[in-house]
Amino acid sequence: MYKLTQSITMNTKKHLSLVLLGMIIVLPLLTTSCFKKGEDDPFFSIYTRKARVTGKWNITNMQSIIKTTYNNDVQVKRTTTIDGLAWSEYTEILNTDSTRLVEGKVLEGRNFVYFDKEGIYRQTYEYEYTVEEPTGEDSDESSFTQYRVFEEKSGTWNFLGNIDDYKNKERMAIVIEESKQIIQVYTMTLSEDSEETPTWSFDSTYSTSVKYANGEYSTTWELDMLKNKEIHTRQNVNYFYQGAINGQGSIYQDVGTVLQTLKPFAAEE
Repeated sequence: MYKLTQSITMNTKKHLSLVLLGMIIVLPLLTTSCFKKGEDDPFFSIYTRKARVTGKWNITNMQSIIKTTYNNDVQVKRTTTIDGLAWSEYTEILNTDSTRLVEGKVLEGRNFVYFDKEGIYRQTYEYEYTVEEPTGEDSDESSFTQYRVFEEKSGTWNFLGNIDDYKNKERMAIVIEESKQIIQVYTMTLSEDSEETPTWSFDSTYSTSVKYANGEYSTTWELDMLKNKEIHTRQNVNYFYQGAINGQGSIYQDVGTVLQTLKPFAAEE
């Protein structure tokens, strides 16, 4: 009886030792990075915040409301919306009756954000929209212009610490080092008398590429929700631009908010 009791006691101690050893190994891995930071974060995740961010993400939803003030005091408000592949932009020239709504689509697989684990950032945004051009009242033709827009930004990203009222790693700093834009313009004319099938005809291409000094163009993303399969971001925009092209000066300021929902890129491939 004594030997049996002694054996049970030794087994219990061995089991407790293994549990304690497991806790010693696991506890350092359960850093505060695994616990809730953003308002809609899960209370706890087995993945660190860096592991949850790293990867390639589709921008499945976006609402961007930006007010641009030019040096001639003209103010323009643009509301851009993405819902799946649907894209729209509503433009208002403030203090006037001038407005414009254009609708189009995001090109599938061409609207994503990439966060490398080493801190490399890249965002691609490609969409197209069509506008009908005015013609004479007596014209039997309809003229359309299609814009195919490609935008790309690249740079670096990193988490921010617990500054002001924000928790550690609740926000990300995005530093843009280079931005590119290519706009291809196509035209098409429809005629009531024509029996030919109308097709788009290439018209022109406009492209720009800008490189920025380190920190010259940066922004902050608040991570309202950070899950392994979904991210909600909030970007407060306050950007001042001053430059000159061919001797002509350009000054404007952008102020507004951008909300985005990101989901793993493979989900829509």
